[in-house]
Amino acid sequence: MNLDMAGATHAGNIRDHNEDAFGVDEVLPAAVLADGMGGLSHGEVASETVVTRVMEGLRNGDSASAALRAAHEEILRVSVGAAQRMGSTAVIVTRSEGRLTIHWVGDSRAYLLRGGELRLLTRDHSLVQGLIDAGAITETEAESHPNRNVVTRAVGIQDGEQLEIDHVDLDARSGDRLMICSDGLHGFLPHARITALLQEHDDNQKAASALVEATLQETEAGDNVSVICVTVA
Repeated sequence: MNLDMAGATHAGNIRDHNEDAFGVDEVLPAAVLADGMGGLSHGEVASETVVTRVMEGLRNGDSASAALRAAHEEILRVSVGAAQRMGSTAVIVTRSEGRLTIHWVGDSRAYLLRGGELRLLTRDHSLVQGLIDAGAITETEAESHPNRNVVTRAVGIQDGEQLEIDHVDLDARSGDRLMICSDGLHGFLPHARITALLQEHDDNQKAASALVEATLQETEAGDNVSVICVTVA
């Protein structure tokens, strides 16, 4: 089972710098996407640390969880030196035999396109998701909730605590498409539009670029926008 992967990122229409980062390695194969937080340059440091340390760890034979925890510890050390709390979301896709495994922390997401249906594989670690789970608000109300960008779990934030990482295994089929993205994409571009663009573009680089461009042109794109598209061959 081979994976074809490509990604794209943009600062968005409002922000003047990009705190998202991503990396792909078709040899491993693996993909990682991170959405940093912390203000000024600190979010960029956090997201780049996640991508760099996770890829290094995977290439050295570490598990995705171990690599992500190493990134977590490094961000905590950098935070102390900078006297500034910083953190990042993370989504990692790895392959093991006939399975794909997605590890994640935060509200960046992974989706599966199969048989023309786009299905969410991850579950946000966010305040609004907690409210939805508790029955306090609906999915529709969550879309405009004033605290919809508040995450409850992030790499580098839980100082002194074990980093909690969720994962899901997927029995992959030839032709499956995965899309992993930051909330700058899934929080602005409608689900149906994402599905249509993935179906329109078989080439992953073209699909990733089209998704970012549509977010910039068709929405206010009030956040950084990042996406990686993956095809199982």
